Amino acid sequence: MPPRGPPRRPPRRPLPSVISAGYANWGECDGKVELAARTGVNVIIWFAIELTVAPGGKPVVSGGPNLTCVADTAARLEAGGLPTHHFISVGGGDAPHP
Repeated sequence: MPPRGPPRRPPRRPLPSVISAGYANWGECDGKVELAARTGVNVIIWFAIELTVAPGGKPVVSGGPNLTCVADTAARLEAGGLPTHHFISVGGGDAPHP
């Protein structure tokens, strides 16, 4: 019988003692991100999801970068010996949050 519940995630790596962060702007997911990692960036912050409210009042996460591209980029960097940490910023600072 297969195990129940969500699939197990690999253990998280701790953040490096020295952080060099880069910000991927407005859906940017291209060779510039990989070039940044090759030149020392070890934390990539992807721009930006929005927190909004659906008509029924439920909070909704929308927008943001192409998540398939983000996952593929992270996997390519890892496979290339460039382990990086990935975060996503939350926009909507000019609007109420749910």
